[in-house]
Amino acid sequence: MSYYRPPAKYRWNAGFVAWLLHRITGLLLILYLFAHEWLISSLQSKSSFDAAMKAVSSPLFKLAEIGLWAVVIYHAVNGIRVIFVNFFHAAERNNYNINVWVFWIIAAILFVIGTIPMAKGLFY
Repeated sequence: MSYYRPPAKYRWNAGFVAWLLHRITGLLLILYLFAHEWLISSLQSKSSFDAAMKAVSSPLFKLAEIGLWAVVIYHAVNGIRVIFVNFFHAAERNNYNINVWVFWIIAAILFVIGTIPMAKGLFY
């Protein structure tokens, strides 16, 4: 009788890391949406609005915004990569790792382009 035995270890290649990060960023985006809706629903008075605006103008919140930008960019660009893999046969063995790295580089470039205006507001 044969029983299923899980593999001894995961293969930490670019495709697995892309898959894992896509799942993690998806969960982070869901958590963000719940937090965002909670914050919006709590703004019922002028004093709560002023307190929220004071909190969102802090440097710590601006850093969290940059983190959110990284999560959104990675999830979106990797989602486009998944579309290419599923519909345009970009998962062929000889070019799969190259495709993953190309999309990671595109995500990094978009992250830097979007972070520049956010980081300027961080220091004043």
